[in-house]
Amino acid sequence: MRRTVIAVTTLAAALTCGACGGSNGSTAAPNSAAASSDAAQGSAQTAAQQCQSQTWPQQMPDFRGKPLGDTVVGAALCYDITAITAADGTDVMHDATAMTKPWTVTAESPTAGTEVTAKTPVTLKVSAAH
Repeated sequence: MRRTVIAVTTLAAALTCGACGGSNGSTAAPNSAAASSDAAQGSAQTAAQQCQSQTWPQQMPDFRGKPLGDTVVGAALCYDITAITAADGTDVMHDATAMTKPWTVTAESPTAGTEVTAKTPVTLKVSAAH
């Protein structure tokens, strides 16, 4: 999951940088794709370095009540999230349509405070954000 999140983060950074243009509405110079790729690669390396620098085992944080999107690319980045499901059984982690909706984390396993390693499988339950 961490690799997936890093790849998604990298892609998002590349797309964001690639969409940048000048104030006059013109697009960036042709070599901006290389700069975007370098920036995305740098952010992926930074995320990987952040995860590698953490001391394990550590206590599982409490993700409940937090936005899923912010959680998986933020506080949960270095945890091995193996499943994200909605109350109706929707596999949010593998459903492209579900990924576009705002979700709030409602439950997690293992529970907050449990000692985990970077390879401990973590599952999240979510509900539609209000």
